[in-house]
Amino acid sequence: MNAGLTPSERLVNDLSTSSFMRLWTHPNPVGKGGKELCDCLIVCGPHIIIISVKEIEFRDTGDTVGWERWQKAAIDKSVQQIWGAERWLRVADRVVRSDGREVVLAPKPDRSFHRITVSLGGRGSVPLKWGDLGHGFVHLLDEFSLQAFFSELTTITDFVRYLLAAERIFERGAKPVFVGSGAEDLLALYVQNGEDFGLFDPDTGEPALALIQDGVWEALINHPDYLARNKDLESSYAWDRLIEHFVEDLLTDGMFDMFRREVTQNELALAAMAMQPRGHRANLADSFLEFLHPTTKHVAARVVVADNQAAFVFTAGDSANRDLRARELMLRCLVVRGRCSSVKTVVGIATDRPQAGKQGHSSDIVYLHMPDWDPAETTKIDRIQAELGYFKNTRWPT
Repeated sequence: MNAGLTPSERLVNDLSTSSFMRLWTHPNPVGKGGKELCDCLIVCGPHIIIISVKEIEFRDTGDTVGWERWQKAAIDKSVQQIWGAERWLRVADRVVRSDGREVVLAPKPDRSFHRITVSLGGRGSVPLKWGDLGHGFVHLLDEFSLQAFFSELTTITDFVRYLLAAERIFERGAKPVFVGSGAEDLLALYVQNGEDFGLFDPDTGEPALALIQDGVWEALINHPDYLARNKDLESSYAWDRLIEHFVEDLLTDGMFDMFRREVTQNELALAAMAMQPRGHRANLADSFLEFLHPTTKHVAARVVVADNQAAFVFTAGDSANRDLRARELMLRCLVVRGRCSSVKTVVGIATDRPQAGKQGHSSDIVYLHMPDWDPAETTKIDRIQAELGYFKNTRWPT
């Protein structure tokens, strides 16, 4: 499928088809005057990620002239394209994809822009810039860091959270010095230390001098603890497959467009599923698969509190009674929203239990979003639990 593509074209194609990015990614969108806006645009809620890719072969001149020429062609021109795209996107209400479909953008005051330049061809021979390159923070990736990013940050939420964390440490005054290293080594510090990257004094909160050596990423990915963590996360990909199952049946045009007027409840439910980070997906997948196991067939339903102020309800029932099954699912979701104060969004998933010799199955999905709780609903929940017993003995997190 990638035959005949240049490395930069292959990157855009991979982003557009990868399981965790393709629903949010819009390759080669059209800007002012019908011209290409950027190489890739990722739109996830208020987050707008502008990606520009430049592929320039580095020619070593034996002095800094070669470096400067490459940086001008591979980085500076890429950054200029990003800033031009951002200026246009700040005033636009929607953007047109290369296939002619439109994507509605978040309300202008809510938008958060992230800038990524992918500069290929340097082969690690050119010192890479980091920080504000004139009009805001720019994330700069090369051949080495690109692979690291998309092997580690495998959900849209994990990806955006890293971008935000890197931007925030810059705002707090961190100025890491890269000594033969790259963005992949900074990513390793994030994986090891969390949102402050271990770059701040734990007592004063002041940024510490940080010389980031080459090889931090390689050391991380070969460490037994990292390998064990990835082994534990393998089950999370069952959640990815569940999303793909619903995408095929329910998602309009194969992409998320969450701000258009006619967005459906099914699409909102899918977005809530896709917004779960990798770690929470493992817990969700384990709970869902365990719930469907024959040894738990006596369990009527299960609830899992997850990330992003969301919870998920799993039920099972015969597809011959789908209306009854869907009604029960919605009522259970309402109970969860009312009893768990930290939750604002509840997604319900109902399906048939696996049975030997039975072919085919059906699934239902429910979406309930209530940012504010109406005390009048509490009486309704009391009645539901008294009459139907839904989650009556559940202990809710405080």
